[in-house]
Order: sequence, then structure tokens, then C-alpha cells
Amino acid sequence: MKKTILYRLFGFGSVPKKLRPVLEQEGVVVLDEGIGGWFVTKHVNGPDKRYRHRTEGFSGFLAVTKVRVICYTYGKRQINISVEDPKIANLSVDIPEEQKLCLSFESSNFREGWEGVIDFRFHTDKALLFRDALIEIGAQRTKIDGVSKANHDLIR
Repeated sequence: MKKTILYRLFGFGSVPKKLRPVLEQEGVVVLDEGIGGWFVTKHVNGPDKRYRHRTEGFSGFLAVTKVRVICYTYGKRQINISVEDPKIANLSVDIPEEQKLCLSFESSNFREGWEGVIDFRFHTDKALLFRDALIEIGAQRTKIDGVSKANHDLIR
């Protein structure tokens, strides 16, 4: 899959130089940089923030190491959670289409005073590798039936 044009021209969405050796020392399981995607929120409320429906494109990177799951978009850290943290089970992972990875979570599980569903949709040819690595460390696979269907409908 092609890298974003902002990555190809300016390097937006690359792993920061100071972070790369740290990730390599942690033992990279899967990493992809310069990937495009969408940051989607539905009914998210937090301190001085309210998003009824917000959709924002990005260029960023996603990495799963033996120590943590980390995601940056436009140089801003969005996800940074240890694989040992029990909250990892609150991450939902899905592959709705080939080369598309959806990582969603209820914001109240990770930030006090927040509520609402946040969804990151990554366009990467490593979607299957990411899904398998995330499920192996405890993330939940989203299914389009039962309880998780309601969560899935929220983020669509």
C-alpha cells in the first residue's frame, strides 16, 4: 500500500528519531509508518471537549512491540499502552476490509472524565499482522453481532 503523500514529501507520519531506537530495543513485533487513516469520534465528551461526530484524516505510524502499543498521528502521540496493562482488553480490533485496520475503544477506559467511542482506521498492508499481534496481547476482536455490534454501530 502506498505511503501518504505527506510522508513521501515531508516525512509526516514517520517514527521520531529519538523513539526509533527505543522501539527497536523493546523488540518490534509489527511496525508501519507513513500510513494514512482516519480518526473518528462519536459522542465524545471530555474536559472542555465535546465532539458529536468528528472525522479527521492523518498520516502516522502504528507499532506493536513486546512492551507496548504506540500510535502517533502528525507527530502527536495518540495511543501508548503497555502490553501488561489490563486495559489492553478494552481495545477492539477489526479488519472490515482488506488492508484496513480499525482500532477502537471507549475513551473512559483510558482517560478519567472522558466518555464516548474513539476509532482509528489505518490503511496498511500489515492489517492482518497488526490484528494478530493485538489479539495475542489481549485486545478484543470486534464481531458484527451481539454486544459488539452496538459498539461497531457507534463508530460507523
